[in-house]
Amino acid sequence: MKQLKTLLFYILFIAPLSAFACERTFSVASHDAFWPPYVMGMSYVFKGTEVDALNIIFKDSPFCFKVELLPNSKRAFTEIKHGRFDLGWAGSYTDERAKYVYYTDNYRTEVMRLYENKNNPHSVKSLEDIFKQGFTVGANFGSYYGEEFEQYKTTYKKLIEYTSATSKRFEMLNKQRIDFAIEDELVGAYFSERGSYLKLVSNIEPVNKDDVYLMFSKKTVSVEEIAIINTHIKKNKAALRTLFE
Repeated sequence: MKQLKTLLFYILFIAPLSAFACERTFSVASHDAFWPPYVMGMSYVFKGTEVDALNIIFKDSPFCFKVELLPNSKRAFTEIKHGRFDLGWAGSYTDERAKYVYYTDNYRTEVMRLYENKNNPHSVKSLEDIFKQGFTVGANFGSYYGEEFEQYKTTYKKLIEYTSATSKRFEMLNKQRIDFAIEDELVGAYFSERGSYLKLVSNIEPVNKDDVYLMFSKKTVSVEEIAIINTHIKKNKAALRTLFE
């Protein structure tokens, strides 16, 4: 009788859970363990709005995800490109990237702004003006900042200091080792509230403003799976908009 009760418990309560088990778990390449409010990694557990967005998108889907940390965004994309990771978040669209990854529907908008040290102000009117005057700019290694910045990456190569972490760029700005830093507007607002030295360069338009997407490796993810994910993104647009406001 005891064995029968155990069997019935399994059938009624345990077995149905298998119907909701993940068909597959995507490996997510994160390029920064401290990129608030988007990503915050603590003891190998990742939190933040990018993680929340994946939870919203994958809820009721046949997929799960696991986040792992890589040194920088360039390395993250390389791993996705070669199929060693399945997924990257906060991806701007470029034709070069699209050769190797599937882009989902957009799930948020990214606004990149310039920041400077309050104690080291500059008289500048544009991004071009910054470079022509010989000022240095901190940028994320492997990130895309729009067509204008792409041109300056070649013509003013020596004036761009690349780092892999937001905290490192702002530390360099604090120590006046660079003159400006480019960062996401929400990330900049987070650090500005906690660092008295940091100042948004409000008289210059955003360096880049664009929709961002999830990027999936063409080597490991199918078109059919992308279609399922896009369905869940569209279904949850309102919740995603609220999350990133």
